[in-house]
Amino acid sequence: MGGYESMKMSDLEQKLQQLREELEELEEERTIVLGQTGLHLPGSTVKKYEAEINHIKKQIETVENLLNEKGSN
Repeated sequence: MGGYESMKMSDLEQKLQQLREELEELEEERTIVLGQTGLHLPGSTVKKYEAEINHIKKQIETVENLLNEKGSN
């Protein structure tokens, strides 16, 4: 996924940090947007946030697994 297999350990660590920051920012944005009272949002907005968050979480899991594999070799 994402061509991570060919990346060096240091690059994987940087990518992991970047993904974690993206996830944090997206979760903050979702909290702000969905927490606004008086603003009607379609259900697709909630689903969009969930899909993006799940995608980033899967990428994080992939990178963490690769780091563990490369670290144990």
